[in-house]
Amino acid sequence: MTVSYSRLCLLSLFLLCQCATKHQPIRFPATFQKFPDELFSPSTVKECRVLETKPELSQLEKKRLMDLYVLEAKTLKYGSERFQEILQKTEQLRPEVEDLMAESDNLKTEVFLERKEVGEEEKDSFQNVQLKKAYSQIYQLWNQDQNEQALQKVKELVSSSDTSKISSRPDWRKILNLKFRIAHDIGELEAIASSYKQIKDLDDCSNEASTAALLFSLSLFVKNDSKQAIQVLADQCESDESLSSKTRKAYWLYRFHKSVNPDIAETKYQELKQLPLPGYYLYLAASERGENFSVPETDLAASKKYLDESFDVPLGASDYLLKAEDRLKAGLKKDAHLYLSKAVNVLRNRPDKNVFPLLYIAHLYRAAGNHLESMKTFSMLVGYKNGVSSDWAPVLHSEFLEMFPRPFAEKVSWLSREWSIDEDFIYSIMRQESAFNPGAVSATDARGLMQLMPFLARSLSRSWKYQPYASDKFLFQAEENLKLSTYHLHQLQKATPHYALMAASYNAGLRRTSRWWKKFGHYPLDIFVEFIPVTETKNYVKLVLRNYLYYKALRSGGTLPPNLIPTKLPELDLAREISSKKNKPKRKIPAQN
Repeated sequence: MTVSYSRLCLLSLFLLCQCATKHQPIRFPATFQKFPDELFSPSTVKECRVLETKPELSQLEKKRLMDLYVLEAKTLKYGSERFQEILQKTEQLRPEVEDLMAESDNLKTEVFLERKEVGEEEKDSFQNVQLKKAYSQIYQLWNQDQNEQALQKVKELVSSSDTSKISSRPDWRKILNLKFRIAHDIGELEAIASSYKQIKDLDDCSNEASTAALLFSLSLFVKNDSKQAIQVLADQCESDESLSSKTRKAYWLYRFHKSVNPDIAETKYQELKQLPLPGYYLYLAASERGENFSVPETDLAASKKYLDESFDVPLGASDYLLKAEDRLKAGLKKDAHLYLSKAVNVLRNRPDKNVFPLLYIAHLYRAAGNHLESMKTFSMLVGYKNGVSSDWAPVLHSEFLEMFPRPFAEKVSWLSREWSIDEDFIYSIMRQESAFNPGAVSATDARGLMQLMPFLARSLSRSWKYQPYASDKFLFQAEENLKLSTYHLHQLQKATPHYALMAASYNAGLRRTSRWWKKFGHYPLDIFVEFIPVTETKNYVKLVLRNYLYYKALRSGGTLPPNLIPTKLPELDLAREISSKKNKPKRKIPAQN
């Protein structure tokens, strides 16, 4: 009898989580690196020399020294005197750390398999090659603004009997979703309605149906049919129970009801205010009402008591936490990541029962310099479908505020003055692009702290008459990446004088944003953002604006005026439009399946 890996994992977790032990947390400072771990930088040179002169090293420190030797060797000429010296020292250390190396390798495999089990490593792709080709051709027509032709092609594909015969359910959902998005981009209400019905009939509560319901309801709303808009959105069932989904729906029901039933609108507004972590949508609602936007005051010292007092943690996670702490002390941040990932997998099924351990893991991730995983771990708590007790609200909010730091403050402040870019907006982009990771590389090859494409970096360097872009490593130096990206924001600000437009241009390119601006710019900010046809960019803009609100609130003491981010976009003048056509987009946006 064989048992699947996933069932073994579940059985192990079930057995391990029956008992708990006390864990005494340790306060670690958050880490922000100027260079990625993969580079032998000035800071790692210093660390290496300190370890070399230390009289006695623990086994973990020996492994760290060996890791540093390997990094340094990559920078040296093969066979040089220092290379030979490092090779000899590495061979001397290897027998003493082999068991740690083997443990790390095994852990990497386990973490990979566990992520695959929960779908983190899977790619969404067509099961039928023929349909994939047809889909790609239609998508390219749409991407090139040949919308009428794209809509006709996708209608033919949907109505073909061959398509229904060879398509799987996921493939069929993608095709119907593409048809809806093209119809919505054109603004053909009849095609929008029929496409929405097809998606809904296929899978009533899918994410695609929920997104289509919102866009269909907005299409009705802008044509002054608020009653029908309310019916479409209110009747749509949701499979996504995340906080962001609940907030979005509450906001738009509030907006729709404003013109139909003010009393219900007021109820919806109060519901919106009660949701945790106020952000983009609450600001829009408050601004529309002419009210200030406020971030709740938090006693940071009191809410951080979980770092001073021991807490219960399941036995299955306790050992991982202890090993992660030991590795952080020894500078083995990557190894610490593996143990933290294992601990999260033990706790992910019941975050409401493991608030302290998960908050602590988020703290340890920040200490390891992995701010993205810290954010993801925190999201487990605020996004848990059954909710976390409201008693935790002050602690959760204070922890959320910790995720809006200001690294490289002196450099950012100087660049902000140099290029007349709001310092808080620079941080808002930085947080969203890389989560403060100088070694980040995207699927489209954007690199570094602010995720610049290599071709754009070269162009910016020439335009600024700055030092020439010499190699890929240049973009992995945080402060150099910041210089070029802030200059790029300066260029975008002149062409697109609104934070939503700047964010969209940074993500999707100036030409593409100008097309959306021309097409939807007469709508208020909230509708314009929802009408951005590229899902990645639409979500990106919302999150950058959310970041900006929090950075401003932290600077101002928690309260922001209603006009901080104008809810009316500036008009697109002809000169600016002509200028934008001369600029190529920063990165190519992949097809959104």
